[in-house]
This record gives sequence, structure tokens and C-alpha cells, in this order.
Amino acid sequence: MSNFLQTQVGNPFYSMFNTPCTSSASHPCFNEPNSNYGNTTLPLGTLLNQYPQFNGDFEALMSEEASSWYNALQVRFQKRTTHHISFEGSYTISKETDNSSAGRNNWVGALGAGIPQQLDRLSLEHSIGGNDTPQRLALAAVVDLPIGREKWIGGNMNRAVDAVVGGWSLATIITEQSGQPMALGMSNARLANGTQRPQVVCSQLKTGTSVHSAALSWQNANPATYLNANCFGDPGDQVPGNAPRYFSGLRVDGIHNMDLNLYKSFVPKENMRIEVRAEMFNFTNHPRFGQPNSAVGDPLFGTVTSDAPGESPRSFQFGLRFEF
Repeated sequence: MSNFLQTQVGNPFYSMFNTPCTSSASHPCFNEPNSNYGNTTLPLGTLLNQYPQFNGDFEALMSEEASSWYNALQVRFQKRTTHHISFEGSYTISKETDNSSAGRNNWVGALGAGIPQQLDRLSLEHSIGGNDTPQRLALAAVVDLPIGREKWIGGNMNRAVDAVVGGWSLATIITEQSGQPMALGMSNARLANGTQRPQVVCSQLKTGTSVHSAALSWQNANPATYLNANCFGDPGDQVPGNAPRYFSGLRVDGIHNMDLNLYKSFVPKENMRIEVRAEMFNFTNHPRFGQPNSAVGDPLFGTVTSDAPGESPRSFQFGLRFEF
């Protein structure tokens, strides 16, 4: 079908674009020397478009709108400082659906994953949104370590030792978040005026191998895959697939992060204050891997070959602050 649509046929608009010309009521024409409508022949597929006088995708005045629906249960918790401990955080359970996850419903071109499959059937684009994160926990806690003079541990230590080991506090920020849904495409898409999606042929979309296990096997001769290639097929030439924009059951690696801050401050003299800090980011050194290869038909489909964008390993920084 794709080859048939590329068949060259006579251009019925040739006389209107044959420059230079003088337009009149009986013979309208356009002085557009760079238009391919000045050619005597055109691909058949061009003339079968809804607006054949415009080459390629016709946008006209774009409909800069999209709709989204968000429902959530949000729980906030807080503990003021008692027994040397305080914390504050929130837990959210939510669901987000939309018909465009980047702000407009008529994408044309490669503007990211999850773009419309058929530009003239945008009513079919409603699905789970690319920003959907079913669960998120954010917690900040501070613990004043009970070590030092007049504390639980070492209450009678001398001032010199207390200046080194006493008065420290530990703060942490913990983030746990579900991964966002995946969008799958075709390595050899064949759909005019749209972006073809794959055909889902069975329900077992995952192999049972986790994203982490698949990533750790990348250097093997036969790396493990997260996605089950047997459940995705080619819908056919010029045939839209039945896959949604995003799969609720297929998700990229979530966020599992803990940052720590060990600090203390003391007053060596009136109107003076010294603060010492040691900060650790991604304390557990937990890796976050990127989305598996999502192009159906690619030999690497389902394998994990990279970290998530912006992911960084454990890092440290130290600081000394003197106020006077």
C-alpha cells in the first residue's frame, strides 16, 4: 500500500502553480516557485489527503487545546519535635487521564512519545496520561542525635569531646514514586498522516523480568527483555494499531531516593555561630534506569540500555558556615 501511495500521477493543480502567472477570476494561480505543485506529477497519496492542495499534513489554525482528568486521595502527616524527632510528609494515590500529555491535541512531527496515531481521529486518543503516577510518598524527617553533654548518651562528657561528637542532627528527604506509563511505537511505521502504533495480540505484555534485571543483563550475549515481543505485532501497511497512547500496566522505573544531611552548629562566642554540614545525595546509590527499547520490530525491543535522564549516582558535599 505504501508503495502504491507513492505512485506518480498527473498533477491536476499544475496549471495553477506553473509560475510566473497572473491570477484572474477565470484562472486563479499562485506564484510559488518552491512548491512541488509546480511539478507535472505528484505522489498519489498527496492527492488523496483531505486537503490535497496543501502538501503534507494540513494544520491550518491549530486547535491549541487538550483535556485531562485528575483524581487523587492526598494524605498529609506531620509530627512536631518531641523525643528528638520531627517529620512532615504526604502520600498521594492518584490517576490521570488525558487526550494529549504535552499540551495540545494535534501534534505534527516528532514531539515526543505518545503522539496521536491518526490526526483526523483525535477522539480516539483518550488514555492514561503520560504524567500519571499512581502513588507518591514524600517525607522529610529530622532527628536530633541524643549524644553529648546533658543528652541520653554521654551526658557527662567533657566539653572538648562534646564539641566534636555532641550536638549533631540528622535530616533526610525520602521520595518514593511510581513509574510513569510507557508509550510504544513501530520501528517501521507505515501510516500516512499519523504515527502508527503496534497491534496488541495477547495480554501478557511483560516477560516477568524486572527493569533492573533486564538492565543488569545488557552486557550478556542474549540480554533479558522487560517487554514480551510476542504480544506486539505489526498492524499492517496503512492500518492503525490497537495500542493505546500509553500503557497503564507498563511503566518506567520509579523514583526511590534518599538524601541525608548530617549537621551541627555551636556558638564559640557571643554573636558568633559555626555550622558544619555533610550532605549525601542518593544515599542508597539506587540506580534508576531508562525506558526499555520501545520500538516494536527492533531487534533490541524490550531491552534496557541506559539510565533515566538526569539520573546521578551517590554524591557528597561538605560545608562550613561561619556567622558573626
